[in-house]
Amino acid sequence: MTTTDRAPNNDNPACPPAPPAAWIDGYVLANGIRIHYWRSGGSKPALLMTHGFSDDGLCWTNFAKEFEADLDVILPDARGHGLSDPPTPADGPDAQCEDLAGLIRELGLQKPIVMGHSMGSASVAWFAARYPDVPRAVILEDPRLTPWLAGGPRGPATDAEIDKRRARVLAQNNRSQDELVAECLQQNPHWGRSECEYWARSKRLHHPNTVAMSPGKRPPMSELLTQITAPTLILKADAQGADRQQNEEVAALLAKGQLVHVEGAGHCVRRDRMEGSLRVLRAFLEEV
Repeated sequence: MTTTDRAPNNDNPACPPAPPAAWIDGYVLANGIRIHYWRSGGSKPALLMTHGFSDDGLCWTNFAKEFEADLDVILPDARGHGLSDPPTPADGPDAQCEDLAGLIRELGLQKPIVMGHSMGSASVAWFAARYPDVPRAVILEDPRLTPWLAGGPRGPATDAEIDKRRARVLAQNNRSQDELVAECLQQNPHWGRSECEYWARSKRLHHPNTVAMSPGKRPPMSELLTQITAPTLILKADAQGADRQQNEEVAALLAKGQLVHVEGAGHCVRRDRMEGSLRVLRAFLEEV
């Protein structure tokens, strides 16, 4: 574990953002790879937050700062993201689930609260189902609750398609921080500059080999939710009609579950509706 005395520098938009000065970072060896993480620290209950595809741990910074007074917030970089090791051809479909389990063991966390967004929510759900006695509580930000439709993006990719995806990620790696921040602000002006700076930084660190990670055979979310015993909050993007009803039906499989569709939010629920997400999450944490 190493400490950092770097202070955020938002005056120069070309300079990637630094984490809060009091946070520390470190590495663990878990599940065969080196996993990097940021941590707010302190003798407090742990809140571990896992990010979505192409993001990294620091993409949680603005949201995580809202909880650091009461919780030891831990923000790992998933394999192939941030400063963690890249994926390997031998990775199984449960690699990220076991990365999470290994990180928790290596850090000696006792009954952590585990939260995940998108890709991270899938890892957290699988982890909480496989190790139901470990988490104190589970929070899933916009997980996919229903299967992809036929012909959807989860079909097996050809080698040519994988090569194209790698090339797109590499091209993004080579874009400037300024350019990526400007794109983010244009597409998501309500996020604000700070959020877009962390987002842009993550895109420059995203490893191209993540696009070749085999999806393999993964349990459907409907199966995983029946095996999770910890209190669970699902923060879903706004939805209406049949989509909303299907989400409610799947979420009802949780033994101790709560589903909240956040009004006006898209896939990045907390970024789109920060205050609404914080309000729901704080109320949930008061009960666990």
